[in-house]
Amino acid sequence: MKAAEAEESPGSPASAGGAGGPRDAHAAAFSDFPAALGPLGKGETLSLERLDDGTFTGYCHGGRAAHRAYGGAVVAQALAAACRTVDEDRPVHSLHAYFLRALDSRRPARFASRVLRDGRSYSARQVEATQEGRHALTMTVSFKERQPTANWRHPEMPDVPGPDGLEDGFAHRPATHPLRQAVEFREIPPVLDPGQPEIERFGWFRTVGALPDGPAAHAGAVAYLCDATLAPTALVPHEPTSFERGRPSRHTIASLDHAMWFHRPFRADRWLLYAQRSRVEGDGRTLAYGEFWSPEGELVVSVIQEALLHVRES
Repeated sequence: MKAAEAEESPGSPASAGGAGGPRDAHAAAFSDFPAALGPLGKGETLSLERLDDGTFTGYCHGGRAAHRAYGGAVVAQALAAACRTVDEDRPVHSLHAYFLRALDSRRPARFASRVLRDGRSYSARQVEATQEGRHALTMTVSFKERQPTANWRHPEMPDVPGPDGLEDGFAHRPATHPLRQAVEFREIPPVLDPGQPEIERFGWFRTVGALPDGPAAHAGAVAYLCDATLAPTALVPHEPTSFERGRPSRHTIASLDHAMWFHRPFRADRWLLYAQRSRVEGDGRTLAYGEFWSPEGELVVSVIQEALLHVRES
C-alpha cells in the first residue's frame, strides 16, 4: 500500500503520553494502517491530528450513502484515539460502541478519549466522537496486559474453501474506493436455505500491504474492515450479494451498535476467514455475529453488530 500524500492528510500521529514514550510507539504502530490507505481525496483518510492529550480530529471516508461516513472508519478512528492514550504493552481486548448519528465525510470529526481506569492489568477509555458539537458515536474500549496461556479453547474453524480462486468481493467498487485500496476481500458465494432462518456468509480478508508487528495496527485494520459485510448479511435473502450486484442496494441498512472482542494475537495482513451469521430480523432491526479465524484455525476476533434494516417490498 502507498503512503498517504502529506497534503491530503489532516495531521500526523502524535503522542498523548509525551515524546519518545511508550504511547508514542503505540500511536506510530496504529498509524501505519491508516497511512497506508493511499493518496485518497481530501478528507478521505483515517489519520488523526492531536489537539491535546486526549482529543483528536480527523476525517472518515464515505460508505454506502453519499457523504455518509463508513462505519468501520469511524470505529477504527475511535479505537485509534483510545490506543493513543494507553501504553503499548496493553493491547485492546474489547470495545463496545453505539452509533448515534451519521458523520459527514466532508467535515472533520472530533474524537475525545477519556480515562476511565488504569489498573494493574487493565485500562479503560471512553471515546466520544462529535461533529460540529453533535454526538455521533460513543465507545468504551478496554485494554489489558497479555498473560501466558498454555491452552486455548475454541470451536473448530468452519470448513470452507480457501481464498485462492474466489471472486473479488469489492470488484463492483471503483478502483479508487478506500476499501479497495486498503483491503482485499474474497467472498464465498452464500447458499440460502429457505428452511433455515439463520443466514451464513463467509469471506476472506487481508490488508493490501504489510503491517508492522505491533498489535494496534492489526486491531485497527480488523475494526475498519469488519463493518463492510457483517450487517449486509441480512440482505442475502432480499438481493444478490455485493460482488453479484454491482449497483447500490435498494434497501436501507445502518449500524446501530457494534461490539468486538480480540482473543489472541493475529495478523490482518494475512488472510483471515470472516464467518458471518445473521440470526434475527424484525422491528426494523437485524442482529449479526462475526468470527475471524487465522489460517492456522484459531479464533482470533469475535464481533456482534445490530443494524437498522428497512427492506423495500418490490
